[in-house]
Amino acid sequence: MVYSLAAIGWVVIAVLADNLIDHLWGIDIPRETLVNLFTILASTMLSVATFSVSAVASAFGAVGTSASPRATRIVMSDSGVQSTLAAFLATFIYAVVAITSLSALQFHPAGRFLLFTGFVILVSWVLVAFVTWVDRVSRLGKMATTLDSVTAAARTTLSNQDISGTLGGLCSDDTPPPENAQAIRFDRFGYVQHVDMAKLQTLCEEWDAKIWLNIRAGSNVARRESIGCISTNQPLEQESLTKILRCIAVGSERSYDTDPRFVMIILAEIADRALSPAVNDPGTAISILAHQVELFHLWAETDIAASKVEPQFDRIYVPPIRAADLIEDAFGPTARDGAGMIEVCIRLQKALRSIMHTDHEKLRDAAAEFRRIANEMAQQQLPVENQKSKIDELANRPL
Repeated sequence: MVYSLAAIGWVVIAVLADNLIDHLWGIDIPRETLVNLFTILASTMLSVATFSVSAVASAFGAVGTSASPRATRIVMSDSGVQSTLAAFLATFIYAVVAITSLSALQFHPAGRFLLFTGFVILVSWVLVAFVTWVDRVSRLGKMATTLDSVTAAARTTLSNQDISGTLGGLCSDDTPPPENAQAIRFDRFGYVQHVDMAKLQTLCEEWDAKIWLNIRAGSNVARRESIGCISTNQPLEQESLTKILRCIAVGSERSYDTDPRFVMIILAEIADRALSPAVNDPGTAISILAHQVELFHLWAETDIAASKVEPQFDRIYVPPIRAADLIEDAFGPTARDGAGMIEVCIRLQKALRSIMHTDHEKLRDAAAEFRRIANEMAQQQLPVENQKSKIDELANRPL
């Protein structure tokens, strides 16, 4: 949109400058030449834009088929793809507007030269963008590119202390709510996508209250379900409770921007599909395990750092992310559907062992417990006793 408006703005500048500086101008580009150039540019850009959109649609379809439908939204948010398509569209719009202006208005040499200058700039921009686009579109939709995009999104989410910790509030595990606290019941259905902690803090200060939430981004909520409670001197009216509910954004899908567990689930879904008999690609699952180990170390560092920071919102209590839940989200499908593949079992045990080297005590305990669970699944699925013994030895090997 910005590029397109800038292209139109340049035509407007050419129209305005045409009358102001024409008497100082000595370069005269024939109108017919400009019309021919812009006609060629418009038809070319229309073809290129159509081809590009088709390629992008096919690539996004391939991501949903080969990786996970949930990963498509992450790949679609690629700013490079959006910028390239915007360049093609802006150039097409500039050419069409320039042709229309040349047909409707009487341009002098200065105005025609400025239109030609815009033509040269946009053609140069499009050539650079197209060279980059050829390389990008050849990789778009490939499994490696999809994994890089999902992992990059996961790093961003898991490294955010407010998102990965208690959203800048206090930990609800440390302080239980009072028995006479008033329940807060939700009025919609869906997944929590965002909790506006700043607004909740403002409301609590206004009412001299404290709120205990039992939901966070990623939680599924239903109408009339209790999402927490509030402690005040006097019970709140329904209007006040409605103000609290307006601070919680709900949608039909989970958001990877604010939900650390969801990004782990997406990676687990990709690994699980790779292990299916139809795909039979354990190498992809093993590659994802390596990415997950890195992400767990990142989350452990972020969560520890967040616990040492003074909370911004000291009147709101939020449940923390359970390390056991995060481990189950990340490795549950791989442990279940890869239990009959010795290479996957070995790599899974090594990944869990690597996670046990973090400084996060609860994460270490969760990884140790899941090592035992993964070993039990492997003992039931592996066909050869030698393989079973190897996995059992890995699962019980001390740090």
